[in-house]
Amino acid sequence: MTEVHYGVVRVGDHWAIVGENLRFGAYETRSQAQAAVRRLAEFPAGVGLPVLLHEQEDDWVFPGPTLLS
Repeated sequence: MTEVHYGVVRVGDHWAIVGENLRFGAYETRSQAQAAVRRLAEFPAGVGLPVLLHEQEDDWVFPGPTLLS
């Protein structure tokens, strides 16, 4: 089944949202980027696609993804 993957990553001194053929945003905090990506995920989730979120932590580590829908 098709699934959508988004990521919240640190880029220099800000946080950005990434996905397949997608990179946008320059959020001051990770929590601002997290809120934005959750809003973005509402569309694919609304049409029945699972959405997985990959979040980079402050120590640059990527734990396992979180299922948003």
